Amino acid sequence: MPTTKLRTFLVIEDRVTYEFQEAEEGGYVVRVPAAPGCWSEGDTFEEALAMVKDALEGWQEVAKEKGAHIAPELLTK
Repeated sequence: MPTTKLRTFLVIEDRVTYEFQEAEEGGYVVRVPAAPGCWSEGDTFEEALAMVKDALEGWQEVAKEKGAHIAPELLTK
């Protein structure tokens, strides 16, 4: 059975790195390497980016509540 190699690429915006991977079923899965466990997905690149930015805000709130380390590039202005 042939396997399909899915592309992975990085986007850096405002010093934050987002790692995108094409999903087998279409769309994209995106994670933030500097924020362990922070990921999301979307049908389009734009939707996936918006969704992961929203997830990152929630991740930061929880990290602050728990006193966890937040990478400097993730600190909001």
